[in-house]
Amino acid sequence: MGKHNLSVSVLRFLVLGFTVLMLNACGFHLRGDADLPDAMAVTYIQGKKPFDTLNDDFRDALEGRGVRVTENRDEATAILRILGNRDEKDVLTVDIGGKVQEILIRQMIRFDVVTSDNQPLVEKQTVTLSRDFVFNKDDILAKQREADLISKELQLDVVNMAMLRIAAASR
Repeated sequence: MGKHNLSVSVLRFLVLGFTVLMLNACGFHLRGDADLPDAMAVTYIQGKKPFDTLNDDFRDALEGRGVRVTENRDEATAILRILGNRDEKDVLTVDIGGKVQEILIRQMIRFDVVTSDNQPLVEKQTVTLSRDFVFNKDDILAKQREADLISKELQLDVVNMAMLRIAAASR
């Protein structure tokens, strides 16, 4: 019984090793951060409002990919222009008494990226994501916090989708 367990373990190890080698040989890599265009080395974010969390999320995403974000447009090599930012909440269902049961939260951003001399790096793009959740009329405060959390997560997701689109457009 002991020899059988040992041979099964060795066989599993060999199969796992072979699988890893084959995945590596075919060029498979786990998805990581995509490379942004070199022209975005120093980027200015335009179209933001003071204290806008979307600006902060874009700044974090860019800096996390090695881009220096500047507040001085004149020193920028690229400009990320936020052309639109809209978040919406729509009622999906109500109960017989007219109380909300389900809500849809939608986040939409429009953006493009141009060089400092206004040459397009990334054409106008729109990213829209949405999620729905069940609204409990008996725990309104907790559900409002949940809705706020979902809105924040959606915003991070649309920013990450924008980063992927910028990387893809530069190839």
